[in-house]
Amino acid sequence: MNEYPTQSELLSCLTNIANVAGDTTNVPFRVDVIPLHGKPPMYSVMIKSPAKDLLRRQIGQILSRPFALGATSFMLTGSEAASLVGRDHPK
Repeated sequence: MNEYPTQSELLSCLTNIANVAGDTTNVPFRVDVIPLHGKPPMYSVMIKSPAKDLLRRQIGQILSRPFALGATSFMLTGSEAASLVGRDHPK
């Protein structure tokens, strides 16, 4: 892994979080990487699973930050994405 995860690395990590939470949706998230010139990328995450509240709470607990109630999408910073993927794939 580079300093920041790829789209597929973050998607795989989020899918694993969903599976552990009991979600059986085939593709529970959509992830887009937004490159920023000279800065770490941002990640746009859309929850496609019907278990949106459960998954939003799970990710919020891991990152120690709340997400807006009812939100179906949110942004992650490069460091937040790296911490999620690093938690899923320890060195």
